[in-house]
Amino acid sequence: MTSEQSRPFYKLLVLSAIFGAVAALQFLLFALVLKYGTQAIWQGIAGKFGLSYGTASPFFILAFCIIGGLAVGIITKLTKVKPTLLVDDLQDVGETGGMDPRIGYVAMIRGLIGLLFGGSIGPEGPLTGGSGGLGTFIAEKLKFERPVKGAATLSAVSGMFGAFLGSPFVFPLFIIEGTGKVNWKAILPAFVAGSVGFGVYDIITQTVYGPIYQFPPYGGFHFVELLEAVLLGLIGGGLGILFIRFYRTLKTAARRWESRPIELAVIAGAILGTVGIFFPLVLFDGQNQVNVLLLHTAEYGAIFLIALALFKLFVTVVCLALGWNGGYIFPSYFIGASMGIAVHIIFPFIPETVCLACTMTSVAVVLIRSPIAITLLTLGLFGLHITPIVAVSATTAFIIGYGETLLLPHPGQPHLTKSQASPSTPGGSSPGQQAPPEAPSNSPPAPETPPAS
Repeated sequence: MTSEQSRPFYKLLVLSAIFGAVAALQFLLFALVLKYGTQAIWQGIAGKFGLSYGTASPFFILAFCIIGGLAVGIITKLTKVKPTLLVDDLQDVGETGGMDPRIGYVAMIRGLIGLLFGGSIGPEGPLTGGSGGLGTFIAEKLKFERPVKGAATLSAVSGMFGAFLGSPFVFPLFIIEGTGKVNWKAILPAFVAGSVGFGVYDIITQTVYGPIYQFPPYGGFHFVELLEAVLLGLIGGGLGILFIRFYRTLKTAARRWESRPIELAVIAGAILGTVGIFFPLVLFDGQNQVNVLLLHTAEYGAIFLIALALFKLFVTVVCLALGWNGGYIFPSYFIGASMGIAVHIIFPFIPETVCLACTMTSVAVVLIRSPIAITLLTLGLFGLHITPIVAVSATTAFIIGYGETLLLPHPGQPHLTKSQASPSTPGGSSPGQQAPPEAPSNSPPAPETPPAS
């Protein structure tokens, strides 16, 4: 295998930078369509009915969530492309060396439609499919060999995450934590692509896309907060486990009706709309809704916030299991924020910032299976002064959630055991093919250097 100091590997790094830049531009287009499309539906169309915003009317909420479900189901029916999770997409890279461009773009468009119509889903799922499909498409047009095609795919995804989360570190850490070993031929191109993706987005928009929350001030570190972080890690981790087990149960049941995707997606829309009538904050991906919680904390009671967290968990699982393409990073942050504020109300001696940081982190850690990456994301939101507390809660959640996985076996495969479900990609693992010497069986393959051109 060619050395990292060889000329072909330097070419791979240059190509990775290009893939990262292109993926960031694609993400920018996605973000603009999502922003202005949401405004057009929930403000523009709602205004025609005399509403200041669509969520002010129960009829509008229910009608447009059902319309969204209908659109999502029709896309699945016409394209015959089944919805997938982030973990499925990353496993696909490991098994095939790339992502099917058609499947990736169908997933991105379907996810965008779901988000526009209030879907309780995150954008990172469909964006992973779209950016991965973009990388594979370009690599195939350039006739790259399989290992280099895999590197191009991962670089495009990393470039998207660099722009999306405002950090070039997150996706490389997904790779490190997912594979269980540092493979520099996969990490360095992804790191370069993520850095370029972040830079391109920042230069064009002069902003960082990721969530910008107005958290309460933190009074300073106290050792007792490390013990509190364990408790909060157990609470948030428990919610993450509940999410996974509910998803697996519902998704398994829904497989009996996979031939009727329109009906499944409409049912999801109807459930989402019904819950949204009583809890409008469960609609959408949860980014802006966390700020609503923070601004109006005094107006909510603990029981309401606990119910809100559980209903958000419920509708997110329903959407994902019944065919709405989406992610779960931002929904998990909303679930954790709701529960964290509730814990602070019940136990006011625990600082609110500690409650928020720990529960948001611990829910996401169990779902994403990347404690270091999620911890860095949280620290980017709260600041480095809270590092030891977040680290303890992340560790606690990771331990109690170890072996839990969102990834289901394909129909006809045996049920995953605990050992098979130990993480090798973010979100879990699956039974894979015989492992090559450099990488576990279901991790992204270690990209070799590109052929000289």
